[in-house]
Amino acid sequence: MSNSLQIGIVAGGPVEKIPNFDDYPWINFWIGVDHGALYLAKRQMEIDLAIGDFDSISQVEHETIQAHAKTFKQFPADKDYTDLELAIDESIDLKASNVWIFGATGGRLDHAWVNMFLLKKLAQVNIAAKLVDRQNQLSLHYPGTYSIEKEQQYPYVSFLSITEQVEDLTLEGFRYNLDGETITFGSSFTVSNECIEKKCTYSFSKGILLVIKSRD
Repeated sequence: MSNSLQIGIVAGGPVEKIPNFDDYPWINFWIGVDHGALYLAKRQMEIDLAIGDFDSISQVEHETIQAHAKTFKQFPADKDYTDLELAIDESIDLKASNVWIFGATGGRLDHAWVNMFLLKKLAQVNIAAKLVDRQNQLSLHYPGTYSIEKEQQYPYVSFLSITEQVEDLTLEGFRYNLDGETITFGSSFTVSNECIEKKCTYSFSKGILLVIKSRD
């Protein structure tokens, strides 16, 4: 991973939901989004890009962010897109290989909901992306074959259709395997599975799949 662009985006969600960044040593480019930039600055982390409208940031906090940011991009408060979507657009422009998004859950439900679906924007351009907090790791996928490793940190794996159907879902190496199953939007049929092999695989032929790895 060291030779590719690994972007960590930190949004302004509840700080108690943000995991320890020491667990992500491969991230080599940090984007701070609004209060997320302040979170990084207060931890004396170098910010490659600070972005947002910063409309609820004080002048002192503004200066603190600028002191730690290589690049600072401020947008009007009245705009068509959220600050996080602006950061995702920057990640696409930078041709990131992988993106980890922190601080995007645990607060307002409308924000968490739209942040989850912003993963689609990255998946459409083949950028692997995860939305991460202390309890969950979300990723969104188009048809194909994928593999995941067994993790103690996130022992449970749920597969949810965010389209009307996901077709030909096959799970191998899980506690509950499937062979060419169709799952529907809103169904709990594929919630709380577990990867029991060192490496597990899943594949499907149609639809969009949300994969949630979690822990109690």
